Amino acid sequence: MTSMSMDEVQAVLAPYHSQIQRVVVDSYEEWQRVSSFRAMSGYSPVLYSRTMANYVFDAIARNAQSTFSCDRTVLIRQESQTIKFIFGGKVIVRFKKGDEDNLGKNILTQAVLDYLDPQQILPGFPPEAAKVEIVWSSNEIGTSIEEILVVARDRHALLWSYRIDDEAGGVDESGVLPFPTGPGPDEFSPLVVIKPRKSERESK
Repeated sequence: MTSMSMDEVQAVLAPYHSQIQRVVVDSYEEWQRVSSFRAMSGYSPVLYSRTMANYVFDAIARNAQSTFSCDRTVLIRQESQTIKFIFGGKVIVRFKKGDEDNLGKNILTQAVLDYLDPQQILPGFPPEAAKVEIVWSSNEIGTSIEEILVVARDRHALLWSYRIDDEAGGVDESGVLPFPTGPGPDEFSPLVVIKPRKSERESK
């Protein structure tokens, strides 16, 4: 595998930034809607943060496949427990929830260790391609995405990272992605129709 510089990776991924951001935004918004539905249905909150991370990862995998499946410059590798994307034949990407150090959270299997070692060649992947993670993080109360980063690492060490800027119109000036706090009025509850007052009806 190749250790590409931040500028080199950014040059490869820049044409896809807007789509990548939208994939993450839409996937987190899906989780927010599911959470709202659970609350409205009387279910208790999920107990473990990994439940949310797993759901968002699943949504990202589905949305990213749909987004890039017709793009001949992006190859998709579906594996047993994960999915990877090869952009422009030069950069291998996987999506992860970030930790407090802006590194993807991982269970350290041998496959993960191979991915995190920049010198390790992955079977079936272009040997000249670099490996990076696209890492997302939410705010402390889990109501919005705070940032999306492209991260290069050497095992447990962060080599470099850069933030995917707003190119899809989804981030406000503070850099926080806004999401609805609950479903719209026509999603999980019947539309309420307000009838005119009696005096208004009689005057017509």
